[in-house]
Amino acid sequence: MRIALKRRKREVRRHQGNTGALVFVLLLALLSMLVLWLIHNSAFLRPSVEVSILIEKSAEEQHVSPSLLQAVILTESKFDAKAVSHVGAVGMMQLMPETAEWISEESGLPADDLNRPDENIPLGAWYLNFLLKKYHNNEVLALAAYNAGRGNVDEWVEKYNWGEGFSKVDEIPFPETREFVKTVVSARDRLEAERKEKEKEKNGS
Repeated sequence: MRIALKRRKREVRRHQGNTGALVFVLLLALLSMLVLWLIHNSAFLRPSVEVSILIEKSAEEQHVSPSLLQAVILTESKFDAKAVSHVGAVGMMQLMPETAEWISEESGLPADDLNRPDENIPLGAWYLNFLLKKYHNNEVLALAAYNAGRGNVDEWVEKYNWGEGFSKVDEIPFPETREFVKTVVSARDRLEAERKEKEKEKNGS
């Protein structure tokens, strides 16, 4: 009888432990879904008026889509000027200091304080334009290079024989880069649709 009771107690404890683990996994999954939803739902993440003006101006000067530029900023930093990644990328466009220094040397743009949007965004816009030109206006490759670095993308292009029209995001080797490209493209499409809708309303009024 005592043996049976002990066995039951062990089973109850095991069941409680399994239930606790299951609850933890479910909460983690819900939290992940919430974070992804917030990232993808730009309606709750908008730039300030000052940053919007900077985006429009920088996009025009560098001949890139303002929707694409805003989508990169949204994905990279959620418009947080003081964002710093675990690898040291800084500011709204999450530029590595050495990359920003190189951009500054090439473009003549200042790179004294990457936490300042009026320096960070023009530098990032210039770099985005540079990458689009390098990869023959292929947004997937340009965005992959923005996230993973030109060296990695050049290696993939050669290794996997990716042509200028490459568009298979799921074939990008780095999971983080795949998600980055997907998120930026999705946000860009949504922002572009919003922009067109506003233009319609403006012309219709």
